[in-house]
Amino acid sequence: MTKPARLRSWCALALAGCAVSSAEPAAAPPARPAASAPGEATAAVSSGAARVREHVAFLARDDLRGRAPGTDGDDRARAYIEAAMREAGLSPLFGAAYQQPFEVTEGVAARAGETVELRLGDTVLPAGPLAVSASGRMAAAGRLVFVGPGVAPQGAGTGSYAKVRPRVLRGSVVVALAEDPADPHVDPAALRIGARAIAARDHGAAAFVWWDPKAEPADVAALARGRADDVGILAVACGAACNEGLRRAFGVSGDGVPRPGAVARGKATVAVPIERVRKTTANVGGVLRGSGPADRPIVVVGAHHDHLGLGRPGSLAPGSHEVHNGADDNASGVAAILELARRWAARPPAERPFDLYVVAFGAEEMGLLGSKHFVAALDEASRRRVTAMLNFDMVGRYRPDKGLVVSGVGTAEAWGDLLDGIETDLVLRRKADGYGPSDHSSFYEAKIPVLHFFTGNHPDYHRPSDDADRVDAAGIDRIVALADAVVASLVARPRLAYRAMARSKASVRGFRVSLGTIPDYAAEVEGVRLSGVRKGGAADRAGLRAGDVIVELAGRRVDNLEAYMAAFATLQPGETYEVVVLRDERRVRLSIVPDAPKRRAH
Repeated sequence: MTKPARLRSWCALALAGCAVSSAEPAAAPPARPAASAPGEATAAVSSGAARVREHVAFLARDDLRGRAPGTDGDDRARAYIEAAMREAGLSPLFGAAYQQPFEVTEGVAARAGETVELRLGDTVLPAGPLAVSASGRMAAAGRLVFVGPGVAPQGAGTGSYAKVRPRVLRGSVVVALAEDPADPHVDPAALRIGARAIAARDHGAAAFVWWDPKAEPADVAALARGRADDVGILAVACGAACNEGLRRAFGVSGDGVPRPGAVARGKATVAVPIERVRKTTANVGGVLRGSGPADRPIVVVGAHHDHLGLGRPGSLAPGSHEVHNGADDNASGVAAILELARRWAARPPAERPFDLYVVAFGAEEMGLLGSKHFVAALDEASRRRVTAMLNFDMVGRYRPDKGLVVSGVGTAEAWGDLLDGIETDLVLRRKADGYGPSDHSSFYEAKIPVLHFFTGNHPDYHRPSDDADRVDAAGIDRIVALADAVVASLVARPRLAYRAMARSKASVRGFRVSLGTIPDYAAEVEGVRLSGVRKGGAADRAGLRAGDVIVELAGRRVDNLEAYMAAFATLQPGETYEVVVLRDERRVRLSIVPDAPKRRAH
């Protein structure tokens, strides 16, 4: 999935291969929660496909506004899923509650009573904060310096900065144009807005301006959302409303842009008095208790319920502020887990030698935050009982020529034989790896066997056109039947042995190197905590392991994920670099030799 420079999806950050996410089964048609629009209740239907269609239609409605975490649409989607679980006969999973709340950071905003400013002399231009900005104000005015795209692919003095005098940049306000450089070989990690802001900081600038001459106010506002990693420099975004003021300052006429290295007349100051925006969302979970001893196994089936709202970071429709309904991603998966739950609720507990947990995870699109929270909240005894996790993410577009991708087949020795023993007319494309940018990774990192179901990428992915009328409900019902048979097969072998898998042959397109690190996007630490490393990858060979916090890479300080990506962009395959990690409160120095990315298998 090629992503525009301004809106790189979080999955490109894993640096270990970007498989597309998956979704889960569904339960019986729930009573509509109070949040539903009047007149939408329908008579119960017997067809699994009809129930699936009903679930997808509700979750992908325009008035849920794309189910972004912490919004009213998110609340209503969770209420609907909880009602469906109740009606199917599931008991609450979290004590007496069906929902497991947790907080997420959704970008930054100006502190109450304060404003974000880009001031040129006495003129204030309409600027907004960037999510990567530090908070504060410039102590003194600085030169306004234009640096073209503002990319420094190999560090100081390279790329856009090659012909800009260093003394001009010290204490300046750097203006970078929102376009990619002409060189197609620049590592995508260097094209991130955060990496460009860090490049300005490393060249001595006091502030950074991201200028997109075509951006409308909504585009500028969107750049304040998403991860909020302070990269150590004041940073603002300017759109079309700034064009006249910036061009006048640089002496540019018409629709032109300044030459790289141009210095504006007068001086500029920047004020970014911001704070992080915290919102609350939740996982929704129900349980079907099985029979047998108290320490009987647990089988988890899951799918994420969130999506991109009106196009938060991750959208592949830059400039669009339409509702991203996420019918395939991932109303399809939620519909699948609800229907699978309905099937299993119809069986007596005596036919289940395990407990079945059915979980709709929140904030997957922000970095698997809900599933990571779920796994972290498991007590050790419960975690040991989890024998398998089945994940469903984007299961609504089955086509025989593309097949159904089933990932994680190598994470337990039994998976292969188990799948061989199931009769299905679905075309299965098996993959061994247990990692990928969806919620099964959170379980695989915890040494739990996983299977991940996915019907493939398509042109509507992460775009407003991913609507309910494009989802194949009958295909989802067939995938539910397959998953039902998989779970039924576990009755005879309810305990699976976890197996670690070697580094996948597939890797993220475009990156110059691969480290095989799996960052923990939910961790709020100084540095980058690893939730895992790929077996056989560069990080694994270097001795890095889950729980390490990377604080330096290739001689550059790593305060957060943006700083990590900026350092990552300077690496070359086959060269040796020092990486410093915090491990059990000790600084450990290791040597890492990045791999060249593998080509994707076709």
